[in-house]
Amino acid sequence: MAGRARWSLPLRLSIGLALIAFLAHSIGGDGLRAALAPIRAHPAWIAAALALTFFALLVGAIRWHVILRVMGLPASFGRTFRGFFIGQFFNAFLFGACGGDLARAIFAAHDHPEKRAEAVTSVILDRAIGLIITLLFGCGLLLPRIRAFAGHGETRFPLVLMALFLLATLAFLALFFTLNLFERIPWLERWQRHGRTGPLFRRAYDALYLFRQNTRRLLVPALLSMANLLLLAAATAALARALDTPIAFPDLLAVFPVITVLAAIPLTPGSLGVREGLYIQLLHPWGVAPGPALLLSLLGYLAATLWSLFGGLLFLFRPRS
Repeated sequence: MAGRARWSLPLRLSIGLALIAFLAHSIGGDGLRAALAPIRAHPAWIAAALALTFFALLVGAIRWHVILRVMGLPASFGRTFRGFFIGQFFNAFLFGACGGDLARAIFAAHDHPEKRAEAVTSVILDRAIGLIITLLFGCGLLLPRIRAFAGHGETRFPLVLMALFLLATLAFLALFFTLNLFERIPWLERWQRHGRTGPLFRRAYDALYLFRQNTRRLLVPALLSMANLLLLAAATAALARALDTPIAFPDLLAVFPVITVLAAIPLTPGSLGVREGLYIQLLHPWGVAPGPALLLSLLGYLAATLWSLFGGLLFLFRPRS
């Protein structure tokens, strides 16, 4: 098992880089150079994209801070900010999204050793709220454009995947808001009494009761998730302006949640290669050529990566404790 895990990351990274190389080769060097040429004339749009990306990440840190406080895991915002950006560093450079969430969970559990299960749950809930809001918002924007999406071969399959994810999410939400799940399912009731994982899972389930008991506690994290999504979409729109890419913001806003949800599947580290393919595939019906679409994705990834380096500095110069 350890040997498999050791080779998993390099293999997935190689797959991601191979996908990008394949896409770049299919576009051609001339096409990429032509797509990149306008960027020199628009440094202000690049700066705007970097600023918007930072504010999007800052909103993400605030969301996690709110969740921690609701779950009875108080911490200073500076501490939450540090843990969140350290997680971003692990997302970008080490183990992918799962590794970044694990880093945040360890960080929170270190601060609350008596509530480790709850600390880990806060990270899972933070990730889940962000994805669910992105999915619901994206599906809402797809409804008036469903004929346009269904009418193109490039967007038909992602549309089906979004519908499947929506059904799975609705089922998850129905399960989430089911009270006393352990009492309703006998084998869960037995599981919580044995071993170590059963009691820990029960504590995590009980930690979510605060949100099931009072759904208004989910309002602020949901609104912050919306703000995070809109800021990231605005950063992408700024990069599109820097590349002179002809796409209206409402159309980009309809496509961006689809890319975000589908790219969350951890096939490669940071969805490298997968995300770029989705940009090319989903922006083509809106008049965006493959070259600018590929660069738009890579520049967005680079903007997030630069702020992840900031998280790396926080990790390197963290207190020894």
